[in-house]
Amino acid sequence: MPLSEGKLMVKNYLDNKSKLFTGEITLPNTETYDSEAFVALLKQPDCVKIRIHYGMNEDKVICAIFVGVDSNGNEITIKNNGIIANTEADDEYVIELSTKCPPICSDETDQSVKKLI
Repeated sequence: MPLSEGKLMVKNYLDNKSKLFTGEITLPNTETYDSEAFVALLKQPDCVKIRIHYGMNEDKVICAIFVGVDSNGNEITIKNNGIIANTEADDEYVIELSTKCPPICSDETDQSVKKLI
């Protein structure tokens, strides 16, 4: 999609998100992820697409959760390949850990880091 359409969609979201939920549920403005996780997901055999699920953490913050999708439409997770050092952890992973804004936001006046806002 053209950047101008993306900008309009982001503006509409930011202008209207407070109407969606009020009170204790938080919708982030942005989420920033490490590229390593996406590279690991896309390297899984037959990963041809990425699907986003939405979840809510224990602090009632809405979170994007990413899984891969194979050529048959089946979901793919990241197999344990050393990304997670904890040996007691599951052997399959999804992408969720992000830096959410708020509370951690880049400088609103620095347009070099924000193309959609």
